[in-house]
Parts: sequence; C-alpha cells; structure tokens
Amino acid sequence: MWFPYALLAAFFYALLWTLARAARGMPSAVVSSLQFALGPFLLIYVTRTIDYPWSEGWWRMYLVLPFLILPLTAWAMTHALRTTEVTLVKPLFGLSSIATLGVSSLFFGEEVPRFGVLGILAITAGLFILYHERWHAWRQAGPWMVLAGALIFGSNAAIAAAVLRRFPHILALSALMMTGSFVFNGIAAGTSWRDFVLSRRNILLLFGLLVTLVSQDLFTLYALTLGPSSYVIAVKRTSVLLTALLGYFFLKERDQSLPRLLFSASLVVAGVAALTVG
Repeated sequence: MWFPYALLAAFFYALLWTLARAARGMPSAVVSSLQFALGPFLLIYVTRTIDYPWSEGWWRMYLVLPFLILPLTAWAMTHALRTTEVTLVKPLFGLSSIATLGVSSLFFGEEVPRFGVLGILAITAGLFILYHERWHAWRQAGPWMVLAGALIFGSNAAIAAAVLRRFPHILALSALMMTGSFVFNGIAAGTSWRDFVLSRRNILLLFGLLVTLVSQDLFTLYALTLGPSSYVIAVKRTSVLLTALLGYFFLKERDQSLPRLLFSASLVVAGVAALTVG
C-alpha cells in the first residue's frame, strides 16, 4: 500500500521543481517564502499537542539547520532555477543520496549498502552522460548552487533521521523547517515584495507551489508510515525521471535528445536505488 503514496510523492516533487522553474520571473526570496506559507499555521497546530525539547543542547545546535542553512539553501535553489534548465540540474539531486550515506556512515555509524559503490558509479555515469558536451553550463552559478543544495539536503536527511530517533515527531520537524524557510526568506525578500505582481498567472503559480510542496510532504509521510524507508526513498527519486519529462514536454527544454536525457536520468535513479535499497 505504500507504493502509490511514494509514487505520488515523486510526482509532486517533480512538479514542484517544474513550477519553481516556471516562476523564474518572480523574485526568488518571495517565491521561496510564499511556498512555505503554511509553516507557521502547522507549527501552531503541532505545538498544541507536542512539546519541543528547547532546553536540550543537541536541539539548539540542530536549530541552525531549519532556521538558517535550509532556508538559505531553499532560496539558492529557487534562484538557480531562474537561469538554469531544470532538466540540467535536477539529476544532481542523485548526489544527495551519496551525501546522506556519507554523513550517516561517518557520524552515525550506519552501514554502507552492499551495492553502494555500484550506486555511486551509476550516478556518476548518468551525470557524465548528461553533461557531456554541456560542461559550459558550469560556468554559471546555477549548477553549483544546486550541487551545494543537493549535498546540504542529503546531509540534512541523515541529521534529521538522527534527530527523529530522539524526537520522533515527523510533522513537528516539518512544521519547524517550513516556518524557518518562510520567515528567513520573507525577511530576505526585503523590498522585493514590492516587485511582486499580483497577476492571475503569478497567483496560480504560487498556489501550485504551495499545494505541491504540502502534497509531496504528506504523501512522503504516509508512505514512510506504511513501508520501509529505503524503498520509499528509492521510489521517490523517480522524480528525476519525471522532472526530465516535465521539463522536456512542458518547459520545452530540448537542447539534448529525449533518449539521452531519459537514459542519463535513469542511470541516476538506478544508482540511487542501489544506494538506498542495496
């Protein structure tokens, strides 16, 4: 029963990237803030029934992530999609699984999967094929921002898993991270709020971002409560393929052939599956 939820999470995650790319004409910080607008309301809801461990030292150290590092990363990712094709940068998120594996192994004593090395090789091969004859893209800041974001989000996944072992409230952590991104980016937007145009297109795009963000979170949560987390993560990473298709057909990002794009993205997905399931 977990499989359809994980697949829906992958779809909404891919749609989130596509809509963020489509919203590239709007101020980055404004977009990053408004897509997390439900965070404060969710935080108010969970604090009625859950007590956060504010007095714990490890918890105060962890708060640097949801209130500074992750919001800044969310802004950087949104900003990167203003200038960089989503079909070019989304496969880089396959590297987030390598970051998760590395942090989990080095700091939290988790074992490396049997097929971990094969997974790393498959991801590397997929990215090499994707960027072959397109290395000029790395002269821009966009791919570097997404690469850094992938490593940060991957590391955060390992840290969040360790935090959840002490504070097992997924919804409470989600509310905290959403609120942190909403507040940080809302302040960082500054005078950019005046540049935001309340057109029908912009409102629909922001509403779509909000719905897809919440949907992918909820479907991921449902899937994780029903099935093994490693399998859920592997299925969710099919968002790499789905994003490639959405970018190719709806955003018209066609500077490379569809077979090559799908083959490179498939290698990344297979590598992630080897890392998480192997």
